Amino acid sequence: MTENTVIKKGLNAEDYVQLIKVFTLSLEGHREVMNSLNVFPVPDADTGTNMYISVKGIMDSLDNADPHHDLNVLSKDIANYALLSAQGNSGLLIAQLFRGIHKGVSSSNILGLSELAESLEQSYEYAFSSIHEPQEGTMITVMRECAKIARKYLDTKNSDFKKALEAISSRAKSAVEETKGQMELLKQADVIDSGAYGFSVMLEAAHNCVESDQNGNINLRVDGTNSFIPQIPNYYSPKEDFFLSSSHDEDWGYCVVFALSGNNLDSEEIKKQLTDKGRSLVVSGTEDVVKIHIHSENPDQVVDFSRKFGDVSNENITNMDEQFDEMKNKVTQKFENEVSIVAVTSGEGIVSFLKKNTFGTIEFISNDELKNMDNNKFNKFISTISSKKIILFGNSLQAFKDLYELSSDDNKKLNVIKSTNDSELVSCVFAFSPEIDIKENLININSSLEENITFEIKEDNLESSMITSLVKDLDNRFIIIYHHEDKLESAKKIEKVLQDNYKIDGVEFISHTSSEYDFLISVE
Repeated sequence: MTENTVIKKGLNAEDYVQLIKVFTLSLEGHREVMNSLNVFPVPDADTGTNMYISVKGIMDSLDNADPHHDLNVLSKDIANYALLSAQGNSGLLIAQLFRGIHKGVSSSNILGLSELAESLEQSYEYAFSSIHEPQEGTMITVMRECAKIARKYLDTKNSDFKKALEAISSRAKSAVEETKGQMELLKQADVIDSGAYGFSVMLEAAHNCVESDQNGNINLRVDGTNSFIPQIPNYYSPKEDFFLSSSHDEDWGYCVVFALSGNNLDSEEIKKQLTDKGRSLVVSGTEDVVKIHIHSENPDQVVDFSRKFGDVSNENITNMDEQFDEMKNKVTQKFENEVSIVAVTSGEGIVSFLKKNTFGTIEFISNDELKNMDNNKFNKFISTISSKKIILFGNSLQAFKDLYELSSDDNKKLNVIKSTNDSELVSCVFAFSPEIDIKENLININSSLEENITFEIKEDNLESSMITSLVKDLDNRFIIIYHHEDKLESAKKIEKVLQDNYKIDGVEFISHTSSEYDFLISVE
């Protein structure tokens, strides 16, 4: 090596393009792992898919563009591609990494240690400012910790790019493990943050394919010499109890992602005006292009409202309720059904409610079907359920008696619970868990029956004074109103009386077709 030899102390434009390929392949390999961990901001199992699609979109755009040898010009294009291809919350956050890299190399034609430190710091700043209410325990947290390590390495005057990247990658992995203790939602589900995990995978992959030769030149090796894709771990899914506690708390709505193009776009002003339009708001971009992510019950209204800022494009709307149900079902299927449940109830409303909110296998018998069942029909129905033990719930005293008589032939597989209305039935179903044994399930179910608080209201007792004389102590409680399918308006009158007289925490309506009662008020 002569005195005039120039040492390549970082990644050039060609390397950066190859690095995007590395990121894409790594995210593709870990996509299902990330999906399985995804509980924040919504447990909809799409974080891995969104991150992969977002980065692959950059790669697809590069494949269709003329090659760049100027890193600054290339990084600007990549930052724009990342913004436009970003999908979901995680995709829009990871786009901030590429915006940060563009900022970091703005006065250099190489991505060295100094530029890397600046890139990570800028990525964190962009990500933090793009979110309406940033939380600890997310990808943003890991970005911040990685930026600290990069800056620390730079300040020590140690210019070894590969070692610095190794230290950054190592800190990313440890910071990801820490996320589980930084957010209550992650604690409840007993998982690390999915997006943070994906970010650490990208950094580890980058470190795995970076090499330093004996002269100190930094090169990217993606020729198969190194296995740069991080090893896929024996990952873990959210705890089953997480779905039991969260599945019926709220409707998730729609994930809405779209781009705005125009002149002199103001990301902060757009974010300010969209704050009350939904949840999980992320707004990021430039004066020409802004990308928006928001969760809303009214996606069309959000998009139409945003047209005043600029032209809408790259619109993507997904139903998070459907995604949540799909994720819950995947988790449910991992457990062998040692114990299943059968519910006797009537009406599409309550059946749909229980299907959506049951963790495990549930079968249904209508009240009319039960009345017409003899022992042969009943035993034939039971034979279709493969579980070793079955718990049966009725929704009336008569249903309990019928189930008890049909199950009395010394069938030790069957256990009949004395639930005598739909409110008690629902409480029992919520207490059921398929991964614990029959003994513990029966204890939990009977406890739920003892704790159940239900008030019955008849059709001719809908006067305000009658309702308040029958229903007591509802302050700061969540209630469910069970009503006939054609009596929703009457149920809403009951709700109004209760809202006027108590500080109710929330109300849910469930319809039925039972002839045993008119209205039930269940207190959670």
